[in-house]
Amino acid sequence: MIIYTAASVRDLSIDAEQLTGLTFTGHALWYADRGREQAVCLDPRTGETGAVLACPGLDAGLTTLGGCLLYATESSLRLAEPHSGDILREVPTPRPGVPIGGMEAGRDGIWLGWPDSLDLRHASDLRVLATVPAPLGVSGTTVTDRYLAYTDRLGEAITVLDLGTGRNVLQIQVDGRPATSLTWDGLRLWYGDSGNMRLRALDVPGLSTRAD
Repeated sequence: MIIYTAASVRDLSIDAEQLTGLTFTGHALWYADRGREQAVCLDPRTGETGAVLACPGLDAGLTTLGGCLLYATESSLRLAEPHSGDILREVPTPRPGVPIGGMEAGRDGIWLGWPDSLDLRHASDLRVLATVPAPLGVSGTTVTDRYLAYTDRLGEAITVLDLGTGRNVLQIQVDGRPATSLTWDGLRLWYGDSGNMRLRALDVPGLSTRAD
């Protein structure tokens, strides 16, 4: 596995009490604030704040599923309409009593991070499709076409796993710790610098393409 140190190419300051999730909707970033139980929309180019969505009971995670926002409470997963905040679907957490540390919906299903692993689960019934060991736990995760990236609970690095081989191929040492919450915008990897309340973007060789 290659060890790589990455410097941020873009920083966005945020106003949050406890950053617990991050997602990209195709044109905007959304971050989850557990302290205020809300999700906030942010323009990734200007940093301008847009919509604020109340998410009662929000505990961890944030991802985009079918144009809606999915987040975790202590006991369930909730799918919310991003304009009205209406709860469209709510299902029990698949591991009751075990805290979710991150989530990402992709073409193959929904990745859920736990204190000991990452699970890929079917979007319709949450049955397990694959499991990746994560001995240090998970505090954020995202996927690209080919890779799964996640931060552990120490928040010191981002690990990148090749989905084709199942092997960890890259560990990215980052500035700003703890690093929590991850998302991929198609070009760059974004992570939450929870210590300084910033969202930071990385260009990673082989993973992203430099663009303005």
